[in-house]
Amino acid sequence: MQLCANGGLLQVVETSRTSYSCCMNDFFFDQILERREFDPQTVRLLRHDVRGVAAWVSGGRNRFGCFASFQRANSSPYRGAEIACHFLPGPQLPDGDATALFIGTTTILEWWEWDGNRLPRIRDDEAIAAEPPRREILAFDLDWIDRTDDLSERLLIRWGAAPRVWSQWANGNPKEVLEIRLNAVEAPFPGFSDFQSRIQELPTLPQAWRAALSSVKGVYLLVNDNGEQYVGSASAQDGFWGRWLAYVANGHGGNRLLREGGHRDYSVAILEVASPDMAPQDILHREAHWKDKLGARAHGLNAN
Repeated sequence: MQLCANGGLLQVVETSRTSYSCCMNDFFFDQILERREFDPQTVRLLRHDVRGVAAWVSGGRNRFGCFASFQRANSSPYRGAEIACHFLPGPQLPDGDATALFIGTTTILEWWEWDGNRLPRIRDDEAIAAEPPRREILAFDLDWIDRTDDLSERLLIRWGAAPRVWSQWANGNPKEVLEIRLNAVEAPFPGFSDFQSRIQELPTLPQAWRAALSSVKGVYLLVNDNGEQYVGSASAQDGFWGRWLAYVANGHGGNRLLREGGHRDYSVAILEVASPDMAPQDILHREAHWKDKLGARAHGLNAN
């Protein structure tokens, strides 16, 4: 054991998914900033959405840095700040609070109206192609700061009860440190029959898990917090993962009853994995079988 910045004990804990260090007394992210010689009054904390997750997973810090270099002019998170600490969504806590996984820190150098001519300091062709020039978009020159690189993908904080407030000043919003993992390692995929997650936690899943879920099709189950069930199927090329991203984006995936219910999050599990040679129509037949078996039409959220 060793002492935390505030004098509390830092205990190494082993869990089923990873190893991490957990502070036994209150310990906050602004304390870490101060220990790394940052002034929290100049720092913005940014908890990016699923687009940021996609940029980080697909292209690492270079693509993510380029993605983060474009912000809306009327709500730029960088204005007035010198430093930005970037986070990705973490798992929801039992009390309903959101968490955030730290990935790195950038300094904010210059900004201009994005016209497609002057390119940002951090460049990635795919990220630039995804951001066509628009008057309401500002481009920024960001630069990664290596003073916090050792904490990337290892530090988890409590973001709070308002995850939609994605940009906040570091000094006015103390963020409790929940974990400092010993290593940024991926947990092994549990298998399709044992897989279970919350829809809003999908962006935080390890890359290997996403690849596994993209590789297969089949029938899945959504359950809302009231216990109501919805049976659906994934038959497109990108499998379960591609289908579930629609729920991450809007909470209903195009389904009328889910839209009317207004729920934004569900527990998701796999009922049946389709064989590789199964036709889309056969997968729909298996979906109908599970709807009948679980009573999802009569007592659930399926309309047909």
